[in-house]
Amino acid sequence: MMLGKIVFYFWAALNMILFFYICVEIVLLIFALLAKKKNTKPNLKKYPKVTIQLPIYNEKYVVERLIDAVCKLNYPKDKLEIQVLDDSTDETSQLISNKVSYYQTKAIDIKHIQRENRTGFKAGALDYSMKFCKGDFIAIFDADFIPDSEFLQHAVPYFQDEKIGVVQSRWTHINKDFSFITRAQAIMFNTHFSVEQLGRTTSKAYINFNGTAGIWRKSCIEDAGGWQADTLTEDLDLSFRAQIKGWTFKYLFDVESPAELPITVDAYKTQQYRWSKGAAECVRKNLKNLWKSPASLWAKLAGSVHLFNSSVFIIVFLLVITSPFVFWMTKEEIIIINNIEIVYFISLFINGGLFFLFFFGHLMAVKKKWKEALLFLPNFYIFLALSVGISLYMVIGVLEGYFGKVSEFVRTPKYNINSKVNIQKKQDYAFKKEQNIAFLEFFVLCYGLFTLILGCYYVDFFIINYGLIIFLGYSLKLFFPKYIFKF
Repeated sequence: MMLGKIVFYFWAALNMILFFYICVEIVLLIFALLAKKKNTKPNLKKYPKVTIQLPIYNEKYVVERLIDAVCKLNYPKDKLEIQVLDDSTDETSQLISNKVSYYQTKAIDIKHIQRENRTGFKAGALDYSMKFCKGDFIAIFDADFIPDSEFLQHAVPYFQDEKIGVVQSRWTHINKDFSFITRAQAIMFNTHFSVEQLGRTTSKAYINFNGTAGIWRKSCIEDAGGWQADTLTEDLDLSFRAQIKGWTFKYLFDVESPAELPITVDAYKTQQYRWSKGAAECVRKNLKNLWKSPASLWAKLAGSVHLFNSSVFIIVFLLVITSPFVFWMTKEEIIIINNIEIVYFISLFINGGLFFLFFFGHLMAVKKKWKEALLFLPNFYIFLALSVGISLYMVIGVLEGYFGKVSEFVRTPKYNINSKVNIQKKQDYAFKKEQNIAFLEFFVLCYGLFTLILGCYYVDFFIINYGLIIFLGYSLKLFFPKYIFKF
């Protein structure tokens, strides 16, 4: 059966690409496990001028909490400037104005900066405010963060090394135990910050400023070409441009910056779409310059995998479509492939590699709290289902990024879930209508159900598990996008 062999070899090729990706991630895991988690903080000889920038767009539930936290930072008042970059179109602006006025009476240098329009979105706001910036160093916090009062004391001393352009802290999550949705996301972020960021910095590969909870040297921003709004991930773009220019980044695993995770599938999907499309845009913009740079071969290789991270969604979706067909053909012996065991071994390595990557990443992030580690498996399963469930939507974003289709920066709403206000009353930030792919997603859901039935027919646990992940993931995406789970 010629068609069957074509599908099989295509499926095998997808596995080989994923195999290479997992191998690079395993190398990062090894470096992360060998890394010193505690940084030896240099003694701060004098306090430089620092500007805190807070880019805000319609964040009425969390903006006051953020401003309060920033105004409590332990740093000399005469060396600290706070800029609230407000592009809001709702009552958030009035809340900011009230808070700014209050703290100005407390002799805090805080300013409320507004633009006539939202040109360039977050990147535009950051670039616009540079002309008013008095600090030699610029710390950035998104609306959902609650910076620790000692953040500047921990991070600023590293800039005594003139080569360092960025100091990035590790995100933690104030609402990770809110529901299975947030617990699944926490596993993903823990892996990024405990394996990828730590492994990259230890192996001297490029890392990225994560858009928030970090500090830039102002001259580094200027030398790298400034904030640019031609991608949806302005942070990743500027990070690569700066490191290609020769700047080094410092990642502080032991300095934590708490933030709020999205609590609905819709919010999570929107966030991942923006990051996935933006990463693909950064491939078009930065990959060629990365390979022309004087960086080491490993830095170029790891940097390329870093840029192509979101493209893994394409591989995942294609495997979702082809795997059940391949399983069925091999079970029925419709196709006979020599050395098929090698391909299945690679597939097993990929699944095992993924498990260990996320498990050790999560374990390092929770600081070896075994009670939390025991809950890893069910939460990891939900994470896999969510990733598969949004994969088709992510594929569209990645392809749009590669083909240069411009789209708006859509914010991820946060609701200050620690507030006593009923969370159901906070669902007033509507998302713009997405691409009409519900029919295609429903088809994939049915395909997952078919795979589940196929696995039961053959009494094959692997096929059953595969079908269940597809069915569960697409069910959450299609039928419960805005539902707030609390368990």
